[in-house]
Amino acid sequence: MQPDEIDIIQNAVFLPDLLGKPLCHTFVYGHNTKAFFASMSSVFRYLKVKDLVKPFCPKRIFGKHVSAHDLLDQGISLLTYDGKAFLTETGITVWAIPVLLLPCRFLLHVGHSIRSVSADDLTRALQEAINFIPEGLFGNLSSFSDHGSAMTADKFRNFMIKEMGIPVYYGRPHTPNDEPWIEALNKNMKYHREAPKRFPIADDVISWLPKFKGLYNNDPHSSLKYVTPQEAFDGKMEVILAERKQNLLGARQKRLEAYRASFTLQKVN
Repeated sequence: MQPDEIDIIQNAVFLPDLLGKPLCHTFVYGHNTKAFFASMSSVFRYLKVKDLVKPFCPKRIFGKHVSAHDLLDQGISLLTYDGKAFLTETGITVWAIPVLLLPCRFLLHVGHSIRSVSADDLTRALQEAINFIPEGLFGNLSSFSDHGSAMTADKFRNFMIKEMGIPVYYGRPHTPNDEPWIEALNKNMKYHREAPKRFPIADDVISWLPKFKGLYNNDPHSSLKYVTPQEAFDGKMEVILAERKQNLLGARQKRLEAYRASFTLQKVN
């Protein structure tokens, strides 16, 4: 590229219509006005030489958001919930509304709604789920979700905070990783080994959801050291893990004794 063309590119960013705008505007300007013809990468390269490229700084999300991990570390139990769409072959979308209890990973309830999830749908799902929570847990219980319209609706918040006395917290906007538990559950619910390969009608989805609840709660969970959510919910986790540890120690001792006996027999022979 000729030096005068490079000068035109470098001067173009100071034009009133381009000042402070992304580089793509300068690139398009050159082609639209025929002031210069250069690729986007060339525009970037020639402006970078003169330090005219604004460094990329990812936007950090600020706000009064609470980390679910911090709440769990404080010993607080969390209700987390979401909506997962199932498209049937008839074209009707059924939304599953799972309600998960942390840290025991127990799936309390899976509600459902047709075509969308409203604050009323979410409230009904939570009403059903709360029936399964032990009375003594309510003093140390909060809820955590994303910023879905149903989750942030005044009607739902009033039900949780005023009627049930359960504080409501939210993750950062557009940050699904703030709720990894419910995201993993959603995927499991759709791709479980026993999940139907197809859902011809809405009733097929609706009948799958309670079946999934039983399967999920009785599957060993890696985050629970392969104790099932049902066992963790029932308070059996520590006993089971202690028993497994003793089993392993006992088996190790037996193997060691067998090895020593075999070694002694070899020496005698």
